[in-house]
Amino acid sequence: MRAVIYLGGNGMKLIGIIILLLYIPGVADARGDEPLDVVRGTTERIMVRFTEEPEIAADPGQLRMLVNESIVPNVDFTLLSRLTLGKHWRRASTAQRQRFTDEYRRLLIRTYSNSLTKYNGQAIEHRLLTTTAEGQSATVRTLLQQPGGSPLTVDYSVFNTPAGWKIYDITIEGISLAITHRSSFGREISSRGMDGFIEHLAARNK
Repeated sequence: MRAVIYLGGNGMKLIGIIILLLYIPGVADARGDEPLDVVRGTTERIMVRFTEEPEIAADPGQLRMLVNESIVPNVDFTLLSRLTLGKHWRRASTAQRQRFTDEYRRLLIRTYSNSLTKYNGQAIEHRLLTTTAEGQSATVRTLLQQPGGSPLTVDYSVFNTPAGWKIYDITIEGISLAITHRSSFGREISSRGMDGFIEHLAARNK
């Protein structure tokens, strides 16, 4: 199965594309839909809202509210945080885990909100890549067409919960978000300690 959405506009810098695609396709809150349908549906809805209300781009508060309403409920931030911190999650206290999860969520919201203002539009294609035999997890691939070049590939790892399909990791051109952040965050934790790292993350979010 595949679906292509044409959003118009010119190309943008690769880094802007990467940042945008990291956070745009949250999974819709419909409970019975297939992974492909809910990923595609949320992408369409959030881009239509952003296109129809261009004034949102000039208001950071509205941007973050839009992201918070549309995407945050559809990502399992606890699982993503655990995968990202790896061994440091196992060593962290319950309070440290909660503080990191909260600040990580704020970081992703802020990054995505900022990237929305840079989006000029590309052709986006969604494909259901894999599904387990039990139907409890799947991978949805998003291809962003780039003028004169190969499409940028982003894979979303999702799993089925009683509350619907949830994203728990994102892989860009073969590079996992959780693994990439695990490396950079791990270095900061080693030099600052867990509490110092979380405080540094919180300062970046202000």
